[in-house]
Amino acid sequence: MSSSMSGTTSPSSGSSATPTGDERPELRGAGTEELVALMQANGRGRQRGRMLALVGAVLGVVALGTGGFFAFNALTDPGPQPESVLPSSTVAFVKVDLDPSASQKVDALRFLRSFPDAAKQLGAGSDLRKIAFEAVQKQGRLGKVDYAKDVAPWLGQRLGVGFVPEAAADEGAAPVLVLAVTDVDAAERHLPALAAGLGGQCRVLQAFAVCTGGTTATSLDKVVADATRAPLADAATFREDLGDLGDDGVVTAWVDSAKAGELISRTSALTGSRVPVVKSADAGRTVMALRFDGPNLELAGHVNGAKGQATPAGNAGAIATLPWNTLAAVSVGGAGDGFTAAWPQLQATIKASVGDKQYAAGLADVQKTLGISVPKDVAAALGSQFTVVFGGMEPGKGPRLAIVGDGDADVLRKVVGATAGLAGGGPATVHPAGGGTVVSLSDDYGQEVSTTHGLGDMPAFKDAIEHPESAQVAVYVDIAGLASQFKDDLGTAKPATTSVVDHLSALGITATSDGSGGDFAIRLTTK
Repeated sequence: MSSSMSGTTSPSSGSSATPTGDERPELRGAGTEELVALMQANGRGRQRGRMLALVGAVLGVVALGTGGFFAFNALTDPGPQPESVLPSSTVAFVKVDLDPSASQKVDALRFLRSFPDAAKQLGAGSDLRKIAFEAVQKQGRLGKVDYAKDVAPWLGQRLGVGFVPEAAADEGAAPVLVLAVTDVDAAERHLPALAAGLGGQCRVLQAFAVCTGGTTATSLDKVVADATRAPLADAATFREDLGDLGDDGVVTAWVDSAKAGELISRTSALTGSRVPVVKSADAGRTVMALRFDGPNLELAGHVNGAKGQATPAGNAGAIATLPWNTLAAVSVGGAGDGFTAAWPQLQATIKASVGDKQYAAGLADVQKTLGISVPKDVAAALGSQFTVVFGGMEPGKGPRLAIVGDGDADVLRKVVGATAGLAGGGPATVHPAGGGTVVSLSDDYGQEVSTTHGLGDMPAFKDAIEHPESAQVAVYVDIAGLASQFKDDLGTAKPATTSVVDHLSALGITATSDGSGGDFAIRLTTK
C-alpha cells in the first residue's frame, strides 16, 4: 500500500539544604498565555472539545513522565518532526519527543537518578504512550480499543499539536493533532477504530498521521494540502526561532504572539467569551523547550521580533551579593525605568478590567495609604537595582525579610512602614549597603543583609542561576533550605510531595531583554 498521503480518512479526534547556625560553610566553584487562550477560545463544539481533551490528556501524561521515566530507545539521531506536516500558517505549536537527542537521553538519566522512587514506580519498561492512551480510556473513550493490538504496532515516539487558522476568517484557529507513525499499513488498519470515539478524522502520511476535528474532509484536505505546499518546518521565522533556541529537548512550544493574539481576539468577540490575554501585537514570537541539562531540568525560552520599549539600564547581579544563607530572593535590574515604561500599558489593562471610576478610586486609596505618588515615587523607589530577600523565619519575631536597592530610601521606608503597620509589624529600619540601602522590619536582619554576602559562591545558587550579572531579572529559591526550615509544615503534605521535595535542591529563574527579543530560563536542580 502506498504510504504517500494514503486515503484513510476516518473519524478522530544542586545541593543539600542551606546550612544553619553561625558557622559559615566551605564555599566552592513567555507565549504560554497565547497557547492556553487558543485552547479556551476555540473550545466551542463537541467535536473540537473532544480533540482538545485528547490533546490535554496526552500532553499531561507526557509532562508528568518527564519527571518520572523515559523508555529510551537506542541513542539515535532525530528523525522526521511533526512540524513537517503542519502548514506554515500555523500560529502556535507544541511537540513532545520521547526519542530526543542522545545528549538529552543521557542527561535525562542523570536527572532521574535523583528520583529513585519515581523510576522504581514506573519501571525500566514503562511506555508513556500506553500511559497516555489509558488516561484517555479513563475519560470514557476508546473503551473497545486494545492498546497492544490496535495502537502499539504503529504509534511512534513523537506527537505535535498545531493551531491552524480556519478557512473562514471568523472562526479562529483549530487544533491539528500529529502522531508519529512507524508502520503505515498498521496505522491505516487500526486508525479508524481509534478515531471513531474522538469525533474527528485522520489521514496517514509517510511518517505521521494528521488528525482534525469534525466529520467532513474539507478542513483536513486543506491542512494536508497547505502543509505539502509550505510546511511549518520550512517557514523562515520558525526555523530562525528554533535555531536561536538550540536543542529542542523533550517538549518544545512555539507561538507567533501577534497572529495568535489576533485570532484570540476575533474568536472571543464572536463567541462573547472573555479571554484574559495581554495585547500581543508587538510581542513577536516565542519559542520554549523543556530539556535536561546534566542532573537538572530546564525550561528555556527565546523571543524574537518583539517591538518593545528601550531596555532599562541595570542588571540583576546584586542577587549574588546577598547573604550566603538566603532562602529566596528576587532581583530586578533597571526596575524603575522598566516600571515607568510599562505603566501606561499596566494602567490601561487595569482600567479595562475594573473601569475608569473604580481604577481612580483604587489608585487614590493606594497613594493615601502608602503616602506616595504613583507612578513617580514607585519608580524612584525601585531605582536601577531592586532586590527582595527572604532569610527564613525568626522565632518569636516573624519573617526575616528585607529590600535591597539603590532607589529612594525615604520612599522605600514609607512603603515598608505602611505595609508593616497594616500587618501589625514594627517600624522599618534602614542600613547603608555599598551604594544603596537595606530596608527591613528587623534591625538585626537588616544589619546582616548589609554586611554579609556569599550567595553567589554557594553551589546550589551556581547550579540554579548561570550568569546573574547578565540577566535583568533573577529569582532564586533554595528549595532544600526552605524544606528544612518548614519541615513541620511539609510533614502534613502528601507523601508523594514530600518524596519529590526531598530530592530537589533549588529553583532559578532568569530573564534578559534587548528591546526586540530576549531569553529566559527556569532551572530546577537536584541534590
